Parts: sequence; structure tokens; C-alpha cells
Amino acid sequence: MKLLIIKLGVFFTISLAIVTYVLMNYGGNVDFFYEKFTTPKTNSMIIGDSRSFQGIHPEVIDKYFEGKGFDLPMLNYSFTIGQAIMGPLYNASIFAKLKDSSSKNGIFIISITPEMLTSHKDYDNEKGEFREEGQPPHNMKFVDVNPNYEYLIKNLTFFHFKGAFKKKTTVYKNGRLEESNLPENEEVFKLWKKNQIDLFLEDSKDLKLSNTRIKGLGDLITGLKERGNVFLIRMPISKEFLSNEDKYYPRFGHIVDSIADTKKIEYIDFNSIGKEYNTYDGHHIDKFAGKEFTKALCDLILNSVKLK
Repeated sequence: MKLLIIKLGVFFTISLAIVTYVLMNYGGNVDFFYEKFTTPKTNSMIIGDSRSFQGIHPEVIDKYFEGKGFDLPMLNYSFTIGQAIMGPLYNASIFAKLKDSSSKNGIFIISITPEMLTSHKDYDNEKGEFREEGQPPHNMKFVDVNPNYEYLIKNLTFFHFKGAFKKKTTVYKNGRLEESNLPENEEVFKLWKKNQIDLFLEDSKDLKLSNTRIKGLGDLITGLKERGNVFLIRMPISKEFLSNEDKYYPRFGHIVDSIADTKKIEYIDFNSIGKEYNTYDGHHIDKFAGKEFTKALCDLILNSVKLK
């Protein structure tokens, strides 16, 4: 019996050492979200779904605003649309990841999309039913521990350990996801775009704008304004994608405009500016155009701050 216990102890020790090595060296390749819960708490943050997760580069923001009096570095705390939905759950995680300090000079970028303000027909938001419950970041208590075994235990199904070898996607320590598996030709691009639009149309059949989500966005802005400068943006997407979003959620623009006016913050709809950025599927800016887009966003932020 004693020998069995010793063998089991050795087995678990070796297994833990292997898992720890993978997490410490390949965490950003084997899981889309893991690295976000291993870094220190922050005073500046990017909030949103997969569009900002990939398209807004914290390192560009850090370099641009270096020495200008803002509390940096910037952290990309965006997720995918399955998790990054406005409301009390996402809000709670956002504030848990922020430093408990008297900082008033943070930069907060909220990238909003129509789906982030929706409820699913099977979940009554008014009764506290949320489809994102039980997923990261909402199921995480420890958001700044490295290695983070809580994340491993609670979210093992999110891991794809083959990613350590393929390395087609990487999540950096600053929270940004980089997709390296880009379309090789125009036909692949068209197929990816069609698939993304079809997915959007299928999902939208069961979704509607939610007053609870809308209120959650307003509450988030109120809390962040106490810590610095808040900017609400709609990232640029293809004309086809934009036309479908406007068709299914025609009130979205008015709602977001109204929130921005009420909260007295800047709202920037990049689709109305006219500048186009390369995407790899119609609505995710690729890693090359992302730097250009982030620089343009920084220019607008700086101009807005100067006008205050």
C-alpha cells in the first residue's frame, strides 16, 4: 500500500510538472483565454468580443501613449462572442481584473457589437439567466495567478494541447489573439466570409436586444469613468456584414449613440469614417491591418483627450 502511494505521488508530481511546463511556455498557444488570467491587474483595458480581441494591439497603444501621462500598460481583456456579452457577469470580471487603486488616468476602449447587447430566447436576462454563465471569465475567482491551476481545472475543455505544436494561434501576455492561419487566396477568403455571415444569420434568429445588457453597458461606462478615459467604438467590418447587422438590429446605432450622449463619452463608429481595413473573414481585422487600425484609433483618442 505504501509503495502504491509513493508511485501515485511520483506520477502526480511528474504530471503536474509537465502540465506546469506547458502552461508556462505554451499557454498562449493551447488556449484562447488562459493568458488573460496569469498577468497582473491593470489600469487600462480593451473590452469587447473577438473583433477587438484580434484587431486592437495593446503594444501599439503603449508605444503611442508612452510618456503622455496615462496609466499603462494596456491589457486586451476581450473574449469571443460566447463570453464577451454586456451585463453583470462580464462587468464583474472586468472590475476584478482592474487594480484597486485611485488611478484616474486609465484608457478604456469598449468595442461594442449588436450581439453583445442581446439575449437568447432560452435565457431570460430579466430573471438573471445568462447564456455566458459558467464560462471564462465569469467562472474565475483568481484572475492574476501564474500558473493558474483554477483555470485549468474549471476550463479544461477550452484547451487544445495540439496548439503547442501547430502554433497557428497565439495569445500574447498583453491579451491579444494573433491568428496566423490566414486565407491563402481570394476563394478561401470568400468562403470564410460566407461562413461567418451564415453563422451570424443563424445565431440572430434566436437573439434580440436586451434591456439588461444595455443597462449593463451603461453601468460599465459609469464605473470606468471613475478610473479614466472611456471610449466606445464600433470596429470596421465589411459592407456585407454591416448590412446584415443593421438589418437584424436596426436600433443598435441609436441605442449606442444615446448611451454615449448620456454618459458624456466619445463614440466612434469606424464604419462611418470610410476607411477600409483588411479582414480575413469579413469582420476580423487581420494581424497586419490591426496595427494600422490601432494607430488610427490612438490618433482619435488623443484628439478627443486634447479637446476636453
